[in-house]
Amino acid sequence: MDLNFKIKIDQLISEVSALTDLTTKIAVLNYIQQESGFLLWQLEDEQRIDEDSRDY
Repeated sequence: MDLNFKIKIDQLISEVSALTDLTTKIAVLNYIQQESGFLLWQLEDEQRIDEDSRDY
């Protein structure tokens, strides 16, 4: 993993961890989980398309 991405992710996690309102913290973490899940789905789809194009 690129070190700059790791640093940014760690900073974001620290910022979320510092939230005192539990409802807000849960909402933020749920949003992060939702968005990262969507990104992972997109990447897996791109990978399948790439693999399919190599089969031809």
